[in-house]
Amino acid sequence: MKNLIIALSMLMSATLLFNCSPSGDSKAEKTQKEIERDIKNEKQEIAKDLRSLRDDINTKLDKISKRLENSKDSSNKELEDLKAKLIDHRQKVQTALDDIDRSSDQAWDDIQQGAKNTWSEIKVECERLNEKLDVALKNSDK
Repeated sequence: MKNLIIALSMLMSATLLFNCSPSGDSKAEKTQKEIERDIKNEKQEIAKDLRSLRDDINTKLDKISKRLENSKDSSNKELEDLKAKLIDHRQKVQTALDDIDRSSDQAWDDIQQGAKNTWSEIKVECERLNEKLDVALKNSDK
């Protein structure tokens, strides 16, 4: 009976020792580092897309501003409206970029979805505004 108790104790000790080994901790640590790296990469990719969109908006705003400086035409109303919309879109993009910069890894899921939604919404809206911008710029040439 004594041998059975000793054998069970040794078996339990070996099981505990095996389960508490550093290899289990290192696997968890490795997985955590991979998750952190993936989150960092996602943040960088989404931020890159948003910065590109912001740069595109800034380019359009520059075109509109130059046109407005050189023309005192009544067609400028349309350009002023487009400029106001683009400024609003640029602010939304900048807010999404700021949210990404301030986000913790724990809040990333919410921030990520919001940033992706902002990017796709503003991207579609800018494409729609491109057509209006082209027409407004042609009208101001006349």
